[in-house]
Amino acid sequence: MSEKLLYLLQRLLHKTWVRCALFSLVALLAVTLAKVLGPLIPEDIAFKLGSDSIGSLLNILATSMLTVSVFSASTMVASFSAVASTATPRASQLLIEDNTIQNALATFVGAFLYSVIALVGLNAQIYGGGGRLVLFGFTLLVLLVVVVVLLRWLDYLSVLGRLGETISRVESATTKAMAQRLKKPFMGGLKQTEDARGEHTLRAPATGFVQHVSMDILQECAKRTDAMIHLHVQPGDFVETSMVIASSTRLLDQKDCKALADAVLIGAARTFDHDPRFGLRVMGEIAARALSPAVNDPGTAIEVLATAVRTMIYWVDEQRAQIKCMESDASQADHPEFDRVSAPNLHEAGMLTDVFDPLARHGALAVDVGVALQHALASLRRLNHTAFNAMLDHLSRDAIQRAKHAGLYEPDLECLREAALSERQAWPG
Repeated sequence: MSEKLLYLLQRLLHKTWVRCALFSLVALLAVTLAKVLGPLIPEDIAFKLGSDSIGSLLNILATSMLTVSVFSASTMVASFSAVASTATPRASQLLIEDNTIQNALATFVGAFLYSVIALVGLNAQIYGGGGRLVLFGFTLLVLLVVVVVLLRWLDYLSVLGRLGETISRVESATTKAMAQRLKKPFMGGLKQTEDARGEHTLRAPATGFVQHVSMDILQECAKRTDAMIHLHVQPGDFVETSMVIASSTRLLDQKDCKALADAVLIGAARTFDHDPRFGLRVMGEIAARALSPAVNDPGTAIEVLATAVRTMIYWVDEQRAQIKCMESDASQADHPEFDRVSAPNLHEAGMLTDVFDPLARHGALAVDVGVALQHALASLRRLNHTAFNAMLDHLSRDAIQRAKHAGLYEPDLECLREAALSERQAWPG
């Protein structure tokens, strides 16, 4: 299966209706099996076990599951709105794709459909005594599953939509995207040099954000045409129809150009998949909203700072571990998976500005946020990560200048300078 089809399938499985449909299909299968397995059970056993009570049990299940399903759906929508208003609309995407929410809703809908279909079968008298016994067994199993899911769902509601939980979700999605990127630094291709550009170019087929790049399609096209393909975009980049997204060392026919264009999936919005910088930008948006005059919540901004530092430390540590692994296995670096495709590297300095610039800009008049920002930058500077150092120095000085031009009270400004100076003295190099 190609990378593009696999990606689209994963996106499809993240849809709530798909999971509900799958659970409903299982419910329909259970009702059908009751009819098939029923004749295999002796009637006297079915009578002794009292399977005639199945009708009332199914009525209770159908009534309660309809109510619970409606309640869960309304709670889900309310949580989406809460996250969009308290954090950022971009973070609600993570809640929509949450497995616990989807599993709970799908279980309740599936149980409701199971009970309705089973009741229809009972009233139509398509089940004998053995069939009713099998149906009774399935109903007990459904009840057990519903009780377990309901208990988990009630516990989950205590944190659903809360700001701290949303920040944790964003952190988890960001580190997951980082791990994917570190596993394939250049998306599995060759490292691209600054002057890498083929004579024959391909422009973006649509306007929007790059969501996914199928490197296997590019590799296949390059092999077929005996060419070297240079990819000039990566997930998260905004493109429009006049921009070059790829170039080739050989002239490509219309079929090959279409294949290259299809390999770059462009959508209306950025996604967290394969795009670490988007998660960091969302963190910055959450902090910016917390620091707005309408909210005035510096504590949340400081929490975002701590999360951002933890996330960036994860990036550096994992990258260093990956480099050591590649040094011990030289063939991994010398023979990438897609050796006919070059791809740009992730702009690491830009990762810092994505999350820390909004904090410096919107927190210019909050001395507690400013001091916390200086401590956060110093924590990362002590890692002595070459790709970060220059930008960290710039961000530290820029934050002080922003506070000065914003009119921060002079003693507070001096406190900010002292914090920056004391931290800077501990920097390596």
